[in-house]
Amino acid sequence: MSRFDSHAACGHNEQVNTWEKIDRTGFYPGLVSAALRRALGTVDPIASICQTDAAFDRGSIFRHLTLAALGESVLVFIHVDELEDGSAAVATTTHPLAQLGSLAVMEVWSDPAHHAELMELTLTLDLGAMRRSEIEPAHCEDPHCTADHGYSATSFPDDLTIRVSRAADGENELEAAYAFAQALSQRLGNARE
Repeated sequence: MSRFDSHAACGHNEQVNTWEKIDRTGFYPGLVSAALRRALGTVDPIASICQTDAAFDRGSIFRHLTLAALGESVLVFIHVDELEDGSAAVATTTHPLAQLGSLAVMEVWSDPAHHAELMELTLTLDLGAMRRSEIEPAHCEDPHCTADHGYSATSFPDDLTIRVSRAADGENELEAAYAFAQALSQRLGNARE
């Protein structure tokens, strides 16, 4: 097993830049690049995470792409869905770093005593833009009660969660995710000062 080099991983995605990542996915790269360029203008991303996956529905397969790209003062989130009729839906949101909520990063290490083998990284970020609510009828403790007790609601932040693992995504993608988490964490700290 190779030793994880966190110093090299934080080199602003030197191995593969964001535009090359988008092209390499082969998933409507022209649409994704245009959406990112529109969101960032003439500025290139500092770091990014780009993932593709597939979903199955009633015997059909639909591809999805998720891209999170960090600019100097913004985080751009792009999600592309392949639709049943062969078209594609592209959703782009731009979040000022100063308005983002908390960042949580979970790292899984196979050899924690030596900080040697990063196996997976999960990044969760409160985007701070919207909240999602779940409303359900309220109940009391009495199983025979038929009274109307109103409703109870739970509100959840709109968040972005991305998981990257060595086994599923490869070492280069894991290192890019680590670099993205480092760069985002640093920029979030600076944005709040």
